[in-house]
Amino acid sequence: MIFQHEEFASHMSFRLMNQHGVNDPIKLISMCPTMDLLAVCTETDSVWVARWFNSLEKIWTLPAEKHDEDKVEVLTWRPDGKVIALGYSSGAIRLYNVDKLEMIHELFPQSTDPKLKTNSISSSAINFLIWVQENESDNENVNEQQINYLSTHPVQRHLPKLNTIPRAKPISNLLGNINESYEDELEDEPSNLIDLLIAGDASGNLHLSVYGIYQLLPLSISNHIKSQSAKIIKASIAPDLSYIILFVRASYPSPAVKSKTSTNDKLVEVILNTGLLHARKNEIRTLSQTYTTIKYLTEYIFEGFKQIKAEYENMKSSAKIYIDKFQSVLLENDANSKLSAEFVHFLATGRPSSLLHKYLEMHLTKRGLKDWENKGQKSFEQIREYIHHYVRPGCERLLLRLSTLIGYCKWQQRFKGLGLSESYVRSIIVSTECLINRLENMLNAIDEKYINFMEFQQWLQYEFDNISLVDHNQSQEAPPRIDISKVASYIKSSLHMDFLDDYFEETADIPLPDMLILRCNKMSTSTAYNVVNSVDTKEFLDIIDNLIEDSEGTLSLLLDTRIVTKENQTFVYVAFCLSRTIQYLPPSLWVLRSSLKSENAFDSLEKPSDKRTSEITFIRLSNQERQNEYLRITDMRLFDDEKMHIIVTGLNETENEVSFIAEVNYSKLNFVQVAGPHIIQVIEKSNRVNVVDQILNQKNMENFNSLLVHQYREITQFKPSKLITNGARRLACILSEDKKRIIILDTNDQEDEDEDNSEMMQFS
Repeated sequence: MIFQHEEFASHMSFRLMNQHGVNDPIKLISMCPTMDLLAVCTETDSVWVARWFNSLEKIWTLPAEKHDEDKVEVLTWRPDGKVIALGYSSGAIRLYNVDKLEMIHELFPQSTDPKLKTNSISSSAINFLIWVQENESDNENVNEQQINYLSTHPVQRHLPKLNTIPRAKPISNLLGNINESYEDELEDEPSNLIDLLIAGDASGNLHLSVYGIYQLLPLSISNHIKSQSAKIIKASIAPDLSYIILFVRASYPSPAVKSKTSTNDKLVEVILNTGLLHARKNEIRTLSQTYTTIKYLTEYIFEGFKQIKAEYENMKSSAKIYIDKFQSVLLENDANSKLSAEFVHFLATGRPSSLLHKYLEMHLTKRGLKDWENKGQKSFEQIREYIHHYVRPGCERLLLRLSTLIGYCKWQQRFKGLGLSESYVRSIIVSTECLINRLENMLNAIDEKYINFMEFQQWLQYEFDNISLVDHNQSQEAPPRIDISKVASYIKSSLHMDFLDDYFEETADIPLPDMLILRCNKMSTSTAYNVVNSVDTKEFLDIIDNLIEDSEGTLSLLLDTRIVTKENQTFVYVAFCLSRTIQYLPPSLWVLRSSLKSENAFDSLEKPSDKRTSEITFIRLSNQERQNEYLRITDMRLFDDEKMHIIVTGLNETENEVSFIAEVNYSKLNFVQVAGPHIIQVIEKSNRVNVVDQILNQKNMENFNSLLVHQYREITQFKPSKLITNGARRLACILSEDKKRIIILDTNDQEDEDEDNSEMMQFS
C-alpha cells in the first residue's frame, strides 16, 4: 500500500452509490445537504439540478443565455436544500427555488454610506459564496419563551380577523411575480434558527445577508488588513455564528522592490467578531422575519396596483374602439360633433340624429353592444376584485407589521442599535394609509360608475331595439325602468372611461406604491447596515508568506478550514497542503489548531491578547512502496468535526499511478505546540512569524506522523481531480480530471456487500 493504514481499516469501506457521465465539462458542482440532488454548472454556463441516485434525472435546467454574458462564478445551497444561490460575474446573486425553475430574488451587493443617502451597485464578480445556518444544538438550552417572545404581536389575538390574502392566482396573474413558495412568508411561521448568506467579491469585500434582510452591504477585508487586494478563498462559521474565520489571499507591496506593481502574496487568517449578529440574535431574527413579510407584502401591493392600472387601461382601450368608430363616421360626413353630445340629444329627444343613427346601424350592432357591455362589466368587476380582495387586505396586513415595528422601536433595551427609527416607520404607516384612502376612493368611484355604466347599456340596448322595431314596423315592448339621471351622468363624465385618471397621476416623482417599496427597503437596509458594520476584525494570523503560483497561475496550496466546538471549547482547524510548490519540499500536509475564546468579544471588555498559542501537525506524504517517491494530494475536505477526506495519488510497485480516497482523523493527530504564531493588530508590524517556516526551520520532523488513514478506497473509474463532500448526509462526490464523470460514495464505515455489482454499473 502506498500509505500506512490502521489495522482495522477497511479497503472497501467507501461504498460506491452511483456513477454518472455528462456531455459538457463540469465547472461547478455541489451536493444538496438534505436530498439526493446535485447542482451543476457546466463550462458552457448551463446550470441544472438533477437526482443523482438513479440516472442523473434532471429536475430543471437554467439555460446559459438566461442572463446573456453574465457568467456563473460560484453556487451554494441553502441549508434546508430548498434554494440555490448563484454568484455571477456581474456581482449579482440570484436565488432559485429548487422545486421549480423560478428566481425567488436577485441580490446586488451595495455600497452604502452610514447616513443611507447614497447607494451604488457593486459590479465586482462574486467569487466566494457560502450559506450557513445557526446550529440547532445552540438553542437546546434556551427557554422556549425566550425564543418565541418576539414571534407574534400579542395584540393580533384580539383584533378582528383580516381579509385573507388568496393563495390561488387570480385571473390576471396578480401574484405572477411573487413566488408561490414564499407565500407562506406572509403568515406567522417564526423560525428559531437564523440563516446567513456570506459572499466575497473580486474587490476584497465581504457581504453579509441575514435571510430576511436582503440588502448585501460590504465589509472591506482589504481595508481591514491594510492590503492592496484581498481574495477570500475559504471561510468557516462558528456554530453559534459568533465568529467568522476567513482565509484570504492578500497582496502587499514587496519591501525589496519599490515598484508599485511588485507585490508579496500571503495567506492570512482573519478572525471576525460578528457583533450584533451574535449579541442580538433573537432581535435580528425577529426583524428579519418581519422585514421578509413586509417585503413580500409591498411587492404584493405593488403587483396588485399594477394590475388595477392595467385592467383600467384595457377598459379605456375598449371604450376608445367605439368612440373611434364614431369619429370615422364624422370624417365620412364632414361633420363636427361629439359622441357625448349626440347621446345627450338622443336622451333628451328620444330620437337619434342622422349621424348617430348611421353609427348605430353600421357599428353598434346588437352583438357589438353586448360585447361592449360584457367587456366593461368584466373590467369593473375585476378592478373591484383587485382592490377589495387583494390590495386592500395587503395594506391592512402591512399596517399591522409596521405597527409591530413601532413597538420594537419603543423597546430600546433590546432593539437599540439595530437601525429602527420610530418617526421613519410612522412615515411609512402614513404612506400606507394614504394608499388605503386612495383605494377606498377608487372603490367608491368604481361602484358609482359601474351602476351608471349598466344603466347606460340598458338604455342604449332598449333604444337600439326600438329603432330596429320601428324600421321593421313591429310592435314595441314596454320600456324597462331606467334611471335617466344615471345615464346622463355616465354620458357626461364617464363615456371615455377616464374617470380613474386622477388616481394614477402622481404629483410626486415616484408613484405611491413604488415609494412604499423604496421606503420599506431603506428601513431594512438601515438594520442591515448596522448589523454588518458591527462585525469587527478581532485578529489576524499570518500562515504562509510569499505564496508561489504554478505555471497555470492557480493557487499554490490546497486549503480547508472548520470551527469545532466541544465541551465549551472552540477550536479553529486549518488543513493545508503544499504539494504543488517549489518553495516547500518535500510535499507535506499540515493541520493547524488554534483555540478561540468561548465568549463573544463583542460583549467582553477584555482586549485581545497579543499572542495566541497554537498547535500544529505535519504529515509526511512519503510513499510506503517507493521510498524515494512522495504522494500527491489532489484535493481534500474537512468532512466533519473529526474526519478529513483526501484524494491521494502515487506510484505503486509496478510504477503505475494509483489514486485513493482516504479518511484521516485529524482531531487525534500528533499536534505539537508552536511558539506563536503571532497575532498582530496592524499587519505591517515587522514581527510577523510564518507558522510553516517555524517548523521547517526547527527541522524537528521526528515529532510528526506519516500518513495514517482510517479507511480508504481505490478510485479505478477515472483519474480524480476534485472532491465534494456532504457531511450532513455523509456522502462524497469525486469529479474526474476531464470533468465529465462523477462517482458518489457513501463514507460510512460499512463493507461494500454489492461490490461486484457496483463495479459493473455503466456510466449513464
